[in-house]
Amino acid sequence: MKTFDEIRGTETEDLNESRILKKGIATAYGLRARNEGNKVETELASAKNALRPRVGDTIEEQLKRLQEGLIQMCDANIALRHQLGAITAIVVSGTLFNERTNKQLEKVLRER
Repeated sequence: MKTFDEIRGTETEDLNESRILKKGIATAYGLRARNEGNKVETELASAKNALRPRVGDTIEEQLKRLQEGLIQMCDANIALRHQLGAITAIVVSGTLFNERTNKQLEKVLRER
């Protein structure tokens, strides 16, 4: 059977564990958001380069570059959507874990 002090110590361990978990989730999704943001930047820079006019291009070459630029812009929009999803996951997970943490904090404070 656990003593009162052992049970009380478990609460703070659970509290620390949930804080570490919250930080890990936020870090993972933050890294994903950053990577997707970098992908957006790369795709848009490529699209900008493809859409830049070049002297001496034929109509077919201009049309091909226009098509490539639009495809890269679409890829950038998809990456932007993934970035927004990762940011939303950070906010939602933070909110859910804060609610649990607040309950744990109240319980620990009542015991003191």
